[in-house]
Amino acid sequence: MNLKKAGTSILVLAIAAIAAGNALPAENKAGTPCPKKVAVTIETVKATNFQEYQVFSGKGQSEIVAINSPVAGVLSELKVSEGSLVDAGQDLAVLNAGLNKEIKQLEADAAKAKKILTARQNWKEKSEKAIQSAAAAYQKALDLLNAKKSQSNVAVKAPVAGIVRLVMAAGSEMAADALLMEITNPRQMLFQIPLAAADKGSLAVGDRFSGATEGPSAEFEAEVSALSDSQVTLRMNNEANQIKDGARFTFKKLKAEHAEVIVIPSAAVQEDSLGNFVYVAEKKKAKKVYVSIVASNTGKTMVEKGLFAGDALIVSGLDCLVDGKKIRIVNEEEMAKALAELKEKEAVQKEKIATEPEVKPETPAKAKKPSFKIGNQFRVGLTFGRFSIKDKNLKDFFGESFKNIPGIEASIHVMYNVDVWASYKALTLENKTTYFENLVKFKMNPVSVGLRYRFPKKSFLEPFVGAGLNFYSYKETIEGESDLADTKDSASGFFFQGGTYLHVKHFRNLQGEVFLKYNSVKKTLAEVLPDGTDQLDLGGLEMGIGVVMRF
Repeated sequence: MNLKKAGTSILVLAIAAIAAGNALPAENKAGTPCPKKVAVTIETVKATNFQEYQVFSGKGQSEIVAINSPVAGVLSELKVSEGSLVDAGQDLAVLNAGLNKEIKQLEADAAKAKKILTARQNWKEKSEKAIQSAAAAYQKALDLLNAKKSQSNVAVKAPVAGIVRLVMAAGSEMAADALLMEITNPRQMLFQIPLAAADKGSLAVGDRFSGATEGPSAEFEAEVSALSDSQVTLRMNNEANQIKDGARFTFKKLKAEHAEVIVIPSAAVQEDSLGNFVYVAEKKKAKKVYVSIVASNTGKTMVEKGLFAGDALIVSGLDCLVDGKKIRIVNEEEMAKALAELKEKEAVQKEKIATEPEVKPETPAKAKKPSFKIGNQFRVGLTFGRFSIKDKNLKDFFGESFKNIPGIEASIHVMYNVDVWASYKALTLENKTTYFENLVKFKMNPVSVGLRYRFPKKSFLEPFVGAGLNFYSYKETIEGESDLADTKDSASGFFFQGGTYLHVKHFRNLQGEVFLKYNSVKKTLAEVLPDGTDQLDLGGLEMGIGVVMRF
């Protein structure tokens, strides 16, 4: 980057902004009328390339899948409860169980009808009318039997994974297509956005858009899943569960590419009762020009009619302009003034550098070596950090955000720049179960032991890296009446860490500390967890600060 040009541009923009601010009309700035000549900056209109996008913006909500009864009858059994987390294909309910008696009666009726048909077909003197009547009766009995069988012991399965919300209770009578329950599927986000008149006819189900939101830097892909005269629905994959309900996204799709067209800053475009207009500089006056706009994108607007390449577009001081208003173009004169001021500052800086005494580098013989004598042997400190557990089951229940984890640490110097280091910390998570609202507490006490290498101190920083072993003890308790038993166990693993001590001026034995620590701790369980694995992953990223005393 050219610092001279950058400094000049900053000065010019600052001067132009001050000029524009002083040019506000009386109605916008009480008691400050607009000047006779308005200070403005101009920009030469040029033809360039422009990408036109179709843009939608809206808030996302998890997909809700309705589970309807395929038959009429009775909801005999529910295999899930309110708030259950289910997988795709998992059994949800059984409909019309216990119809064996009715089915046996219909089977007997069908057998009897078949026997009558066979007898009439074997008459010596056959009667076609009698045979047809018996055949019709037999077919009717078969139809009744097959219909009853198709309605008996019907299993309802989950079409998607998600969280269950019950609508009907077990034992309820239902009509065909009645709503039994709903499954909230957070792995699919839906965005229902009003459809403007200009966008009607330009969309089709299956069209793909790229989306972005505040927070995650990655782009997301969405597609049109439903379309009506007034609304478009975009569906976005959320398998990683990065996006929460209510997140606002902006989606765009390239609509057209225009070559060698007029593109101007969107801020220069204004609107009145007659339409969109801009101001151009003509013979030291502002001229109002109405324009026809095609599209806008990222602060740029494509103009179809009204402007031509080479026109002097006014881009500042717009609030005080009317058609025919006298103007003073500040670009050229202020640029020269700013450049002169910048050169003067550079000359002063060069003169200052030339007059400063030369600082000779310290010879190796006089250079100070890091000291690890008294005052560096022992360190004891308090830490406060934020910890994230990697295990999906724990994150789904207790939440994904970083959790507070206070602790203590101690180290002892064993050789030139290596310490034996240990820490003890305490993590507590709490949440209530969805249906019975039992309070679940998860407590974990991580103990870490390892080596920490300290680099030679530079300025007030003393960086370090380290590695070692983790020993975790944990327990989970459930308050209130519950069929679930309390859990208590331990696990082990390893860690890597890095950070720096911060030396506090005038306090020789007091230090601050900033650290980042990665833990890997896994426990193989006897039973399979809700996500289908038998691995409890208690590791994760930890970051924090601390206060350390040296002895």
